[in-house]
Amino acid sequence: MMLLNTIYPLLVFIGIILIISRHSFFSLTPFTRRSLQLAFCIRAASGIVVFYLYSEYYPNRAEADTFKYFDDSYYMAKAFWSHPIDFFQMLLGIDCNTEYFNTNYFNNMSNWVRSYDNGLFNDNRLIIRLNALFRLFSIGNYHIHSLCFNFIAFIGSLQLAKVFYAISRSKLKSYIVIFLLPSVIFWSSGVFKESILLFGLGTFVYHFYQLSIGERRNKSVFILILSSGILIVMKLYIFAAFLPVCIAYYISRNWKKVFLSYASVFGLFLILALGLGAIFPKYSFIHLIVDKQRDFINLAHFYEVSSAFPMDYLAPTLWSLIRAVPEAILNVFTKPWLSEVNSLLFIPPLIENLVLISFAIFCLIWRKKLNSKELNFFVLCLIFTFVVFIVIGLTTPITGALVRYKIPVMPFLWMALMILLDTQRFPKGLKKNKSYLWLNSFL
Repeated sequence: MMLLNTIYPLLVFIGIILIISRHSFFSLTPFTRRSLQLAFCIRAASGIVVFYLYSEYYPNRAEADTFKYFDDSYYMAKAFWSHPIDFFQMLLGIDCNTEYFNTNYFNNMSNWVRSYDNGLFNDNRLIIRLNALFRLFSIGNYHIHSLCFNFIAFIGSLQLAKVFYAISRSKLKSYIVIFLLPSVIFWSSGVFKESILLFGLGTFVYHFYQLSIGERRNKSVFILILSSGILIVMKLYIFAAFLPVCIAYYISRNWKKVFLSYASVFGLFLILALGLGAIFPKYSFIHLIVDKQRDFINLAHFYEVSSAFPMDYLAPTLWSLIRAVPEAILNVFTKPWLSEVNSLLFIPPLIENLVLISFAIFCLIWRKKLNSKELNFFVLCLIFTFVVFIVIGLTTPITGALVRYKIPVMPFLWMALMILLDTQRFPKGLKKNKSYLWLNSFL
C-alpha cells in the first residue's frame, strides 16, 4: 500500500507533465513548454512542502486548512459507493438541506457549517465537494488532490501570464510575476481555496481581456460568466473589487482619459453601493465589512491566535471605514513585522515584503514614461490591489491571515511595478550576457 501511495502520485505528476508538453492549450502561449514544465515542477515541490509543514505544525488536522476540507470530503465521497443518489445530491447541492443529510453526512464534517455566517456564500462547501469528486479516483491519497489543485491553479496562472505578456511584451517579467513569487506559489500549491480562486481570477482576466481587444467570441462570454460565478462563491470581495476596474479599463481604452474613467466608475459604484445598503441593509457593504471584522476579532480571541494583533472595532458608518483605511493599508503592506516573527513560517513573508518595498523604490527611481496601453493596465493593477488591501486590512486582525489573503492580488502589484520599470536603463552589457540570453531562450 505504501508503494502504491508513492507510485500513484508520481504517475499522476508524469501525466500532467505530458499534458503540458502535448496539449495545444500550453503551446498557444509566449512561453516554451519546458519553462512551463519547470513552473509546474516548482508548484508540485511546493505542494510537498505544504504537506510536511502542515503535518509538523498542525497535529490537529481539523484545524489545518490543507487537510480539513480534504478530510471532510471523505464522508461525502463514501456515499458514492453506497448511496450514489445522495452523493450527487450533495455534490450538486440539490435538496440536501434536510435532517437526513445532516445526520448521515454533514454532522460528521467539521467545516460544512462555518464557525460564523455573514449571510454570503459558504466557500467551504465548494472545496469539500471538489475534494469529494477527486476522491472517486484518488483512493484517498492527499498528494493526488494536491496535484489536481496545483494543476487547476496552474491553468489560471498561465491565463493570467498571457495577459501580462500581452501588456508588457516581456516573457521574463511575466514569468517571474506569475510563476516565481514564493508566497503565491506556496499558498496556491496545496489543497487550498486559493488554488481555485487563482484559477477563477486568471480565467476571468484572460477572457475579459480577449473581449476588451475585440475578440467577441461567444465562448469567451460564456467562460467569463462561469469564472465570475467562481469568484463570487470563493471571494465576493475579489469580484466586487475587480468588476469596477474592468469597466473603467474598458471605457478608458476608447475614452483615453484613464484617471477620469476610474474615478467616474468608482464614484458611480460607491453611490450604487450606498443606495443598495440604504434599501437593503442586510447587503450594505459597510455592515458586511463591520460584521466580518467583528467575527474575525472574536474568532481570534476565542482561539487565542498567536499572530493576532490589536484592532479597534469599526463603527457601522462610512467615515469610520475611511479613518481606518491608512492603518489597514499599512498593515497589509508591511506585516509581519520583525517583532512579530514567532514562527519559521513568518520569515519568508517578512523577506518578501522587504524585497517588494525595495523593488518598489527601485522602480520609482528607474521608472519609464508609460504609453496609454501600459498606463491603463498599470492603473488597473494598482487600484485593484489597493481596494483588496483595504478590505483585508479593515477586517483581518491576524498577521498569518493577512499574509495569505493578499495572495490573489500580489501578481497584479508586482506586474504594476514591472510595467513601471525602465529596463532600457540597465547596463548595455546585460542584454548580451550569455546567461541572460539563455534565460530568454529558455522561457
